[in-house]
Amino acid sequence: MARRAGRLAAVGATVVRFLVAVTRPVLTLLFGPPGMAVGGVAGAAGALGGEALERVAARQRGLPELLRFSWRGRVPTVADAVDPIWLGVHPAAPNGGGAAGFGRVPAFIGRDVMPQAEAALSAGEGFVLLVGESTAGKSRLAYEVMRQHFPKYHLVVPDSRESMVHLVDVVVRLQRVVVWLDELDAYLGAGGLSAGHVRRMLDADGARVVVLATMSAQQHSRFGARSQADNEPGLDVLRSGREVIRLAATVRVDRTWSPAEIARARRHAEDPRIRAAVNDAGSGRRGVAEYLAAAPQLLDEWHNAWSTGTHPRAAALVAAAADARRAGYHQPLPEDVLLRMHGVHLERRGGMALRPEPWEEALTWATEPLHATSSLLLPRDGRRYLAFDYLHHTLDEQVPPPRIPAEIWQTLIEHADAVGAHDIGTTAYQRGDLAHAMAAFEKAGVDRGRLPRQWYATCVGEAGDPGRAAGLYRELVAESTAELGSDARETLENRNAYARYVGMAGHPAEAVDLLHGVIADRVRVLGADHSHTLNSRNNLALFLGESGRIGPALAEFEAVLADRTRLLGADHPHTLSSRYGHAYLLGDAGRPAQAARLFDSLVADRTRTQGPYHPYTLNNRRHHAHFLGEAGHAAQAAELFAELIQDCLRVLDKRHPDTVAARHGHARFLGESGDPARAAGLLTELLADAHGDVTRGSGVQGSRNPVALVWRRYRAFFLGEAGDPDQAAGLLGELLTDSRTILDDGHPHLFAIRAAHARSTGRCGRTEEAVGLYARLADDCGRALGADHPHTLAARSGHARALGTAGRAAEAADLLEILVQDRTRVLGDDHPATLGSRNGHACFVGESGDRPRAARLLRQILEDRIRYLGEDHPWTLRTRRELARFE
Repeated sequence: MARRAGRLAAVGATVVRFLVAVTRPVLTLLFGPPGMAVGGVAGAAGALGGEALERVAARQRGLPELLRFSWRGRVPTVADAVDPIWLGVHPAAPNGGGAAGFGRVPAFIGRDVMPQAEAALSAGEGFVLLVGESTAGKSRLAYEVMRQHFPKYHLVVPDSRESMVHLVDVVVRLQRVVVWLDELDAYLGAGGLSAGHVRRMLDADGARVVVLATMSAQQHSRFGARSQADNEPGLDVLRSGREVIRLAATVRVDRTWSPAEIARARRHAEDPRIRAAVNDAGSGRRGVAEYLAAAPQLLDEWHNAWSTGTHPRAAALVAAAADARRAGYHQPLPEDVLLRMHGVHLERRGGMALRPEPWEEALTWATEPLHATSSLLLPRDGRRYLAFDYLHHTLDEQVPPPRIPAEIWQTLIEHADAVGAHDIGTTAYQRGDLAHAMAAFEKAGVDRGRLPRQWYATCVGEAGDPGRAAGLYRELVAESTAELGSDARETLENRNAYARYVGMAGHPAEAVDLLHGVIADRVRVLGADHSHTLNSRNNLALFLGESGRIGPALAEFEAVLADRTRLLGADHPHTLSSRYGHAYLLGDAGRPAQAARLFDSLVADRTRTQGPYHPYTLNNRRHHAHFLGEAGHAAQAAELFAELIQDCLRVLDKRHPDTVAARHGHARFLGESGDPARAAGLLTELLADAHGDVTRGSGVQGSRNPVALVWRRYRAFFLGEAGDPDQAAGLLGELLTDSRTILDDGHPHLFAIRAAHARSTGRCGRTEEAVGLYARLADDCGRALGADHPHTLAARSGHARALGTAGRAAEAADLLEILVQDRTRVLGDDHPATLGSRNGHACFVGESGDRPRAARLLRQILEDRIRYLGEDHPWTLRTRRELARFE
């Protein structure tokens, strides 16, 4: 007994030394089944006296059930970790259906990559990260390497990302230690493990530290270099996680087993579980570890539980828990939270018609291990539960992945603390659920630091309120400059975002000036080839184009695209982003057919590298359809937009900018393909929804947003085309007044609105007034955008046609003849606008008295339109009718 007390006293002294910096519960030391743990507050207190006793007791009270002693009465070692299930290894059925008893963990079968992991740790220290799909066998492989090579090392397992940061001081004071980081992504992110922490542990004088980590392939991809959008906030936070991963020797663990691995497994055929797993693996359907963990069987059990009168409430409960993990919340959930969350899934499947079982019965069924392996719902302390990880990975591998219900997001955000809400917010943003991302970042605390505010401001801007986002970033720029300095990465990031949203809010020229300053400073601080510098240059190219400087914008896009391809590769998301900007600008500059071809190729590459339902893939599909319509294929574009709307609704909120933009595109090209009344009705609905969103405070597109100004313009246009030119003129007059308070005088959108207003004025019979409006517009466009800009050419076309409508056909023909030459030079002879000008020129030639020449010109135009657009295209049919008029 005395010897026992002495050992506990020694342990107490050790505890005092290495927990001195720990200020809250941060440490879990795992060493075997609960029955092997002894000691605790009473034991330590009985062995010590005076102030030392009280210090240890107080420290123990601060670490309830998180610090345990081995049966030897000391801090546990790897040798004490006799039960791998405690470290996250999935159990298997203990008996395998046979008479002989087998343990819950089968015999270990050596994996092909084991020598690779061992070699990385050959010096008795280092950082190894095992990456693979759920139930690939990552944790078991790490456990076996640890047990075989480091039995005398201390074992440290943190219980959260914050605890790992506190534990760095503990680790560096120990002589030999293994840090176990199952699911490494849980320890990364805001406030989590950094590369500096890892280096400090690995480089500690006199210490030999092994860091063993696992990570799902899905999460590893999220932290990969290809994962981030150009303008996503928190660049340094994601970079910090990426830098941690780069320090590791990464070992890939395949879910399916190689022939050599299966051959080794056959040597253990006396275990019926392994024998069955090997037979199943031979079919090529599943991996051995996957089968042993009963993961596919559990998935089948879950699906079958939805049947009426079986376990539908349990199935709904599991669905809610799995959705929580898909939403980025990986902490066990209390029973009452799951009770609130499961109802939405139950109701969607049929509610009481399914004859759901009582709650307690559902909970019992969901937590009962299948064949004594894993269960669908994993119990934790205090009636808290976590979904089996195989489930949420499987759901997200579906194409498309099922949407997470709004009720799930709302309940999770309400339940989460600031750190959990931040994780939910970033996940919601990446899934395209901007409304819930904003709610999560509000919960994360816009008053608790700049990072949640950065995310919140970005969500506001991307959801359709760039003016407000610019205001929020203006404050962030001022604060980070005052606190960190003008050259700090965070300050430069905030300045870049501020410039971006200034440009999106209708002030591209101001954005260009701001970005020139950001780029100069990023080149000086970070270097010309740094990804942040290239990001700012990409934004510069976009807003150069938006401000009418097409030539410099195209040159900058081409240069950035070349640099990103050289530095990042052709398939990197940032490279694809530059391809997007380049294609968009070409289309906006009057080359829609070329832009449509480029977007068709880009969509194929997005689909291949990011999947068909990734938000960027959907966005690029929208632009492909848009420029296809601009190139004259309105009916085909309308069909593509109708399909796109349905696909957007499968994975995005109905208020997401890409969903509402698809609705606009569908309406516009329905109108241009011959149904202006329906187009006007659809745009009226879209504007009503946008107004309702603003009054509900969702922050999405309002009727005064630069994008919504386009919707209002087309709505008025189609009302006029449908037979109400007076209403169209009135609406466009109001729109012009509103636009001048939102957009810069030289903004292309403002010129487009002025053109629509001039057109509607002429259609109301005020032809001379329309002539004057078009003449002033052509002059203003030429000064602001240049003589060859599509808006300038379009204004000249409108001026000429207004002259013709006013009875001055010869003047109109002369102006259009010059315009045809300019449009052919700038846009090409097959461009819809060029063909339209040729058609108008021919008609006014005929109306001015030269009918034979008009007929000759129209016959050539008809041949060209048949060749470019087809026999039945509306424009082809129109030319055929006009030819008949002059023959």
